Amino acid sequence: MKPRPRNRYRNSLGLSTITAILIVVASLALVGLGIVVSKNRVRAIGEEQRKVEAEMRLLNAEILALNNRIETMLTRDRVQPRLTNAGTLLRPITKHGILLLKPLPEAPAKAAATAADPSVAQIMPKAP
Repeated sequence: MKPRPRNRYRNSLGLSTITAILIVVASLALVGLGIVVSKNRVRAIGEEQRKVEAEMRLLNAEILALNNRIETMLTRDRVQPRLTNAGTLLRPITKHGILLLKPLPEAPAKAAATAADPSVAQIMPKAP
């Protein structure tokens, strides 16, 4: 009887080559997945930023409208009747209601020289 021929391993790729190919393919797949995830994250952040900017524009417009309303509410023509109705004793200022004061005479140089610290209150004796 003839000896039976043995089946020999006919694959030209070795285990190390297959492992290297699998590692390269897996790393490329992970890099591609990372790129897709990062692009999706950037797109989501951009969308959120657009929403915040739109809300800020609306709030700025509302603030401007409220400031304009405050300015119109505080004009003299609108404030005076409200103060009168509230019973306040405020009256408009007239030329006759202004009190003019004469300027004080200048203090002698000697008193100015003896003054100590201006931040501390002092009692000055009256000159005889």
